[in-house]
Amino acid sequence: MCQLPINNPELIKPINRLMRSGINVVEYHAKFRRSVIVVDRPFIAWEKSAVDITETLNGVQRNVKMTVWRGMHVIWR
Repeated sequence: MCQLPINNPELIKPINRLMRSGINVVEYHAKFRRSVIVVDRPFIAWEKSAVDITETLNGVQRNVKMTVWRGMHVIWR
């Protein structure tokens, strides 16, 4: 499980919205200028504005989808 910003109500609001709708937050990274959230599946509305990006983890490259939602980068595989 990732470290969620439970003590910061402004950051946890959009994450709670995702969790209430049934989307699981797999990873959360707040070290960047825009927070990065990795989810298991997207909203239908996100698929229209999604872009393909190449992600490299442990030397393995994968194509993933990304969109910007409420000031955060949302990534799904």
